Amino acid sequence: MTVFTLQLHPRTPGAPERQRVAIAVEGDLPEYGQVWVWDMLYAQQLFAMGEAPLADDLKETLELWAVNMSSKVFQPLDHVRSKGHLRLSDQLELADAAPGKARAGDQEIILRVEGAGGALPSIRVSPDILPAEARYWLVLAVAQYFIDWNPMFARELPIHVLAFRKYHADVNLPQAPAAAEEAPFYAIQKALEYFQSAGAAR
Repeated sequence: MTVFTLQLHPRTPGAPERQRVAIAVEGDLPEYGQVWVWDMLYAQQLFAMGEAPLADDLKETLELWAVNMSSKVFQPLDHVRSKGHLRLSDQLELADAAPGKARAGDQEIILRVEGAGGALPSIRVSPDILPAEARYWLVLAVAQYFIDWNPMFARELPIHVLAFRKYHADVNLPQAPAAAEEAPFYAIQKALEYFQSAGAAR
């Protein structure tokens, strides 16, 4: 089992628009499994947010980034990073983590990833009841964490986000119960088709 402990720090008067998030990780999640974990997290949190305005804000933030990044997935990542294209949001800052040392005012969220054998992992977020704003930053912070540490994730994420957009437009809205289950599989399949096609063309 892999456990991600996120601490959402309170906003400061000097930077009221910036959300600082610390992430501590226990256990080892293989790099190839990170995109599947994030796909499940994104689908489940969109469903949990329902028709809250921040659900649309989350989709818009990720989709605008993905449209811009989709043309850069085969460029050298160091160059892409130097131009700032790997930052999901200027309002998000990943802070140094201090496991077990939540400060006054911190909001703590636990993401557990469980799986055995060759089975696809499952995820569980606690607490079960979270405000939409916490879910918003949970999705963005985990994605940014994976981007910073895993070049493969950084290349794949924009294609997955655009696949989610197509699923939500053509199949089910994010708040539909089926979307929480089906959208991650749809994104995986569409991304696989994209990279296979791109590889054959290169």
